[in-house]
Amino acid sequence: MTAPRHALSVIKKSAGIALRRSPAMKVGASVRRRAAAGLASGRSTLVDSVLMPAAQGSAARVQYAAVLDGHTLNLRALLPAGVPVAGPDASGADVSGPDASGPDASAPDASGPDASAPDASAPDASGPDGDAPARAHVLFISGGTRIRAAARLHRERDGQTSVQATVLLGEDIGGVPVTLGRWTLGLELDSGSPAPVRLQLIGDGAPAYGGPTRPLDTCVRTGRRHRLGLTPAGRLRLTIAPAVARAEVLRVNRAFTGTSVLFAVYGPDTARDGATPPIVELVEQQRRTVLRHTAEPLPADATAWRVTLPLGRLLDTSARQTWSLRVVPGPRGGKPLEIGRHGHDLRSPRKVLTPPKFTVRAQDGTFVEVKPQYTRRGALQLVCTPRKSGTP
Repeated sequence: MTAPRHALSVIKKSAGIALRRSPAMKVGASVRRRAAAGLASGRSTLVDSVLMPAAQGSAARVQYAAVLDGHTLNLRALLPAGVPVAGPDASGADVSGPDASGPDASAPDASGPDASAPDASAPDASGPDGDAPARAHVLFISGGTRIRAAARLHRERDGQTSVQATVLLGEDIGGVPVTLGRWTLGLELDSGSPAPVRLQLIGDGAPAYGGPTRPLDTCVRTGRRHRLGLTPAGRLRLTIAPAVARAEVLRVNRAFTGTSVLFAVYGPDTARDGATPPIVELVEQQRRTVLRHTAEPLPADATAWRVTLPLGRLLDTSARQTWSLRVVPGPRGGKPLEIGRHGHDLRSPRKVLTPPKFTVRAQDGTFVEVKPQYTRRGALQLVCTPRKSGTP
């Protein structure tokens, strides 16, 4: 590399680092955080001051609702005062024991040892023997379709009654048979009369998370996406979207002459059927160089492939290079699939997922350090930096 070119490269890199560390770049994130906090506060005020009073006792207040692992709905809602629920306690709370009003009124109930890991398809343990039918259900409503899932009643410390539910979503994985589309959520309670009590679920929707992780809304088994939101009237709504194709890194193998990337392609119509194997493009970002390599199948998995990249023959040792990988669309067309880590719950995979570096020897004898890393969107990159000395 000539001196002027090297100087320009150093200036460009230094300017980029300075810009990323500048306080001005943090203003946008700070504004977004304040706006999100203000929106959440205003939404809670709207729910408690307008929507809940307007419901006039026909709605339960959602305290928590989220789809955490891509296919399990977790729900907790407070029942309005005075709602009749059949049970040994007039308040409707599930209290078991010889004397519901005595010292043992807090004895094991529906919030006992099994409450932390319920089975969405099993009857609700609403009685002392656990054999009584569920007295509370979560309703999934879409048009004329109604699907019921068992829930639990729980007495809170302040005397209020709450409904808690953990529901597996998707008939093909053993859960409730919800299909693609929008589902409005509600509650159905056994009041002891022929007609059950039905309540709306009004609340804040999915909570905001500020830590290093976020809720995983994509099911790793089916690829379907589950997202909680609110209707214009504030009712809790579940939207189920179809699976989209994605290419996931399984492993990055290292060698002295290059690397091989094992990846799997998930989504609709992605399992191989003896057709032409996928073509993987190796794209150099700065110079827009595109090299194509044919992937080879892995015998143990119908969705898994291996692409071998002889970096020792491909690298330009005169400058640093950043390569990314993408799967070329098949005969049906579509967008290229970036190979990376997309099915995760991390906010910043680049900071958390840090594969080890390794060294490759180029054809001219130069040793090149290869650093695998992931972008914010989870795409895999290979950052190749030539070493100045001749030693690895």
